[in-house]
Amino acid sequence: MRRILLTGAAGGIGSMLRENLLREGEVLRLCDIAPMTAHDGDEVVMGDLADADFAMDVCRDVDAIVHMAGQAKEGPWEKLVGPNLIATTNLWEAARVNGVERVVFGSSNHVVGMYPVGLELDPSDITRPDSRYGATKVFAEAVASLYADKYGIKSFLVRIGTFAEKPENIRALSTWISPRDLAAIVRLGLDADYHCETVFGVSRNTRAWCDNSRAFALGYDPQDNAEDYLAQVDPNAGPQGPVASSLQGGGSAAKEFSGDIDLLRRRVRP
Repeated sequence: MRRILLTGAAGGIGSMLRENLLREGEVLRLCDIAPMTAHDGDEVVMGDLADADFAMDVCRDVDAIVHMAGQAKEGPWEKLVGPNLIATTNLWEAARVNGVERVVFGSSNHVVGMYPVGLELDPSDITRPDSRYGATKVFAEAVASLYADKYGIKSFLVRIGTFAEKPENIRALSTWISPRDLAAIVRLGLDADYHCETVFGVSRNTRAWCDNSRAFALGYDPQDNAEDYLAQVDPNAGPQGPVASSLQGGGSAAKEFSGDIDLLRRRVRP
């Protein structure tokens, strides 16, 4: 029996994965700070991963981890440090001590949100986070790399784009990922052979701003394309203005922005 720990299991992505992730011979251990109702066969554990003792306990007898827990939106540092920094270090350390084979991590496209719109990125491009939230995801990717290289824990970093049933604004035509495609790329992280991989969590979008060839080579075969919803997208929906429309992070990049937008457009791949 393969036991998979799913953190953030009560959230939007976690709830979807609960329904779409498992295969025969596997059991989910569901972890969240919020209450959950167990399904048949599920193990439910409530607690805060920022508590090192709790993190150590919840990773015991686990074969793989899908880490989706954390503060999912921009905020002041004091709201991000616990769930996105301390919990991350606790989780990977607990994985090391408990002999967990691999961690599939829900990173974010906001780790590269200060790149110009339309520029195709690949995982080798340096990170340019668009927010404090994005910076915490950069930190987590670095922790994952450390634990892969130094301790042999396979790390699969999914830079999740706009997760929704369908794209609802122009930016999402490039960044959208459907529920079934996100479930598929997380499943890939649980099954594929890799060391430490960074892939983009987007569907097969015609307007995608990323080169996801490594994910395809590992077996990712997305079924959806945001372009199919073009006629339903309101061109005036979502954040507006020169910064939001110029940078891949959209509204996240525009929030609190007081920099030089022309300089950012010129600093493509420093």
